[in-house]
Amino acid sequence: MPALEAIAYVLGTAIAKTACGLWAGNNEFGKELGNSVIDRIAGQLPSSKQQRRFRQIWTETADVVSDSIESLIETEFPDVPAHEREAAALAVSKTFESATLSEEDLFRRDLDAGFLDRFLRSKDPDRAAQALLSDGGSRLYDRLLRESCAYAIEVVRTLPRGNMIALSELLSRSRQILDELAEVLRRLPTLRAGVDFERDYRQLVANRLDQIELYGATLSEGSKRYPLSVAYLSLNVGSHIINSVEPMSDCEVPVATAAAGELFRIERLLASSDRIFIRGHAGIGKTTLLQWIAVNSARRSFPPDLASWNGTVPFVVTLRRYAAEDLPTPQSFLREVGRHIADEMPAGWVQTHLRSGQAVVLVDGIDELPEGRRRQARSWIAELVSTFPSSRYIVTSRPGAVPAEWLGDEDFTVAELAPMERNDISVFVRRWHEAMRGQARTDAQRDQISAYERRLNEALDQNRHLRQLARYPLLCALTCALHQDRRGQLPSSRMELYEVALHMLLERRDEEREIKAINTLSRTQKTLLLQDLAYWLIRNGQSDAPRETAIERIHNRINKMPRADIGPEDAYKVLLERSGLLREPVYNRADFVHRTFQEYLAAKEAVNENDIGVLVINAHLDQWQETIVMAAGHAGPAARRTLLEGILDRGSRDSEGIEVQTALHLLALACLETSPECEPDIQERVLAATAGLLPPASGEAAEALARAGALSLDLLMQSPITDERDAALTIRTLALIGDAAAIPFMASRFGTDSRSLVVASLLMAWEYFDPDDFARKVLADSPLEHNGHASVTSLELLPAARHLKNLKALVVGDRNRTDSVDLAFLETLPSLISLSVPYSQDLSPVARTSLKFLAVTGGYREDLVVDVGPLGLNQNLASVHLPHCNVSNIDALGRLPRLESLGLSSAALETLTARFDLPALRRLQIVVKSPDMAFTHKCIGQIMELRLTVETPTDLTFLRNSSRLSTLSITSREDIDLTLVPQLPDLRRLELALWAPENVNRALPWVSKMTGLRRLELHTFARGVVDLSPLHGMEQLLVVLHGARYVDYRGKEGIADLRVVN
Repeated sequence: MPALEAIAYVLGTAIAKTACGLWAGNNEFGKELGNSVIDRIAGQLPSSKQQRRFRQIWTETADVVSDSIESLIETEFPDVPAHEREAAALAVSKTFESATLSEEDLFRRDLDAGFLDRFLRSKDPDRAAQALLSDGGSRLYDRLLRESCAYAIEVVRTLPRGNMIALSELLSRSRQILDELAEVLRRLPTLRAGVDFERDYRQLVANRLDQIELYGATLSEGSKRYPLSVAYLSLNVGSHIINSVEPMSDCEVPVATAAAGELFRIERLLASSDRIFIRGHAGIGKTTLLQWIAVNSARRSFPPDLASWNGTVPFVVTLRRYAAEDLPTPQSFLREVGRHIADEMPAGWVQTHLRSGQAVVLVDGIDELPEGRRRQARSWIAELVSTFPSSRYIVTSRPGAVPAEWLGDEDFTVAELAPMERNDISVFVRRWHEAMRGQARTDAQRDQISAYERRLNEALDQNRHLRQLARYPLLCALTCALHQDRRGQLPSSRMELYEVALHMLLERRDEEREIKAINTLSRTQKTLLLQDLAYWLIRNGQSDAPRETAIERIHNRINKMPRADIGPEDAYKVLLERSGLLREPVYNRADFVHRTFQEYLAAKEAVNENDIGVLVINAHLDQWQETIVMAAGHAGPAARRTLLEGILDRGSRDSEGIEVQTALHLLALACLETSPECEPDIQERVLAATAGLLPPASGEAAEALARAGALSLDLLMQSPITDERDAALTIRTLALIGDAAAIPFMASRFGTDSRSLVVASLLMAWEYFDPDDFARKVLADSPLEHNGHASVTSLELLPAARHLKNLKALVVGDRNRTDSVDLAFLETLPSLISLSVPYSQDLSPVARTSLKFLAVTGGYREDLVVDVGPLGLNQNLASVHLPHCNVSNIDALGRLPRLESLGLSSAALETLTARFDLPALRRLQIVVKSPDMAFTHKCIGQIMELRLTVETPTDLTFLRNSSRLSTLSITSREDIDLTLVPQLPDLRRLELALWAPENVNRALPWVSKMTGLRRLELHTFARGVVDLSPLHGMEQLLVVLHGARYVDYRGKEGIADLRVVN
């Protein structure tokens, strides 16, 4: 064994033993971190085979950790002599072995590696000196100790919790757990010189927020820690800010762009804006989105199209914590994550990041502040933005809390989170069941979970009411859990879903886990106590309550329970530890795990107390509206009638104002969704009041109308549609209802409509109905987008595409799926000339088509390998783009005489043989991953359009031979000196997307000498100043500036023709 490998293994073993002791928990084993801990725990196992396997697991854990140690030493300490490396590693091993530490100490500090590091140093302060280490060896000792503490923490985090009870799971899932550990260690935020605190903070953010407890995951003693990737889906948003950018050439594979009223993925908005106000209903994923941003920021792991976010440092501000407190100053931003290391924070550390533009401030839950405090919150945000204008800010709220333009003065882009599409639901269901399979212990259990998954997908396909429920991530997770828990029997309404979920959380969960000793409250008693607290929070406009207030409420209520043999303190503890609904996220302050449950319980209490008048009085307040909707479901017929009449009467008063009247009418309509029965005259009043709101004026109104289901259907089909936007929102609402009765109406009214918003809305509606039926009746004669273009995100729609008579170009893609697209459907599309897919393992069907344009985008996985050999059989191909894929058999492209446009990575081009020739090639797109540009050198003389995405330092002087080049695009995070490139007299269009403003400044004098240039587009991904003065006097030049919101473009007044895109 090489020396470095040996010393790394010695230290890895010490770390594994420490982690084992900590994992064992608060028992006699957890106090020993020496050689005997693993053997002593193994000795408690019943069989010799289990004992051997347990020891082997920790040997393999040591292997995994030692790989990371070895890589660290080789990469960052190559100059430290071998004997010093060995001495430093052994010293760290002895430091670990010299101390004892309990799990309780560590978990009380959020598993803080910094705390473990300080603890070990305090117990063994002179170890480096005793080892007689040199300065280099001492630095290595310090670094190894810090990293080893981080490794130990990650081992403890990755193992299934439950201490000794989890032994059987550890034994049955060891391979998977060890693989997860290797991945976790690989993703640890890297340490840069001089920023120890930032490294600790990044690790805490990543560890704390990269996990989510899915409903149903707690039904077994399996691992409770799920990576955020299980629950996070790239959701759609609607915004009127995103503008389409003119394509660089007509031959590229067309991709639909978002226009006003259309939906697009949230990442697109993040890439284009650094101040975003995100609005969305309860359970739609606002907080999960902020977690995803925070974790990727902490790890610097955003996908390539969000690369500019990788330099950020996240700060999460959860406003519910400040419902009764002053809003935080920057030095308090670590309260949510990092409070245990806040006292180590260097002075002004947060402000430094805010001022530099590195900070991303994630403000969650405007709606969770009392209404009277929201103006103060807006002033607080405005002051932050004004003081630190270079940072990124993302703020979330429910839609009813504040208007969309609430942060307009601070130049925030407004985005409405849209519920999941059918394809997204399928992805979520698959991920949820994958998580369940991951914790299953036997093949039989895994097979059973797969069977549940198939049955649930079938139910979703057949039941539109179930699809409506599953469109919100919270409800989708509940649906998955309950479907499995109830062996395929599902509730048919939202109210029933909440009811059985509470049953599962409050009673069956403990029954199935055989936890009875501390379960001294019945389910009914727990429910009554939680109802009381939930309603108190709603009445008082609070999101959480001080512990003493909660206990006081419990004391008052429990005195009315003759069979409750428990004190208020113990009852509070039971609710906190065993209900699954109450928690203490901040010391001595209690809140509900999700506001939806709080509202459901508060509604039940309001109805029990006959507080119908209170509900009507507060019906105009957003914090009450979901409670009122659920109260309609809880109430009996008489109380429900009183509630709806009260809301309708208020809505008919002109004194309320048009905005409040509209909100009240929509609220009454929403109440019909949860009402199990309602007298016909009340239904007619509600529908008559709602008719004046049709067609829907916004996406929010469309959602509200859709909740009423078939009740809205006739009204929608009779409503006057005066413009394109009315039509688009009407189609959207009909899609959300999902009733097949709407298909004939859409076919007759919109089937041949060529307006872009209408066509886009029909294509989005497709997946909400039977794909074949909708395609035959609605889309068959549609002109589609741009005269024959269509974009779909659901692979299930592709077989039905054969009915689209005018289909010429098809874009298939979805960020949430990496499935290989089966191209067999191409045989049914003889008129298709353009296709874009994310990935396909088999391109052979392309050989038998009339395709001229093909793009395989490759998503963001570098492991994709595409065999392009079959493409050589299609002599029609004029454009082939595979820029993010590794390819094989690339020489086959040389058999395409009409190939004019090619997009590949430079790595793929390196495999070309000398005989490779493309005489018709005029447009070339290259993702430059290596400096070898031999093919480009060879063909540059015939290229008219060149697009380079530079990922490695590259010499661009080969452009001197580009005699015909008229369009050039360069995107690069690398420092590129264009002044070394000779003048390009025939260049007419230039796009520069460079990382730093100084790179743009260096390029502009070079640009100014191109007298023939007619269009210049400038992008930069970092903040700073760009001086446009070199372009003054270029009268024929159109200059398009991107990112003007955060880049200071100076000298704009001297530009003859200027266009600014924020």
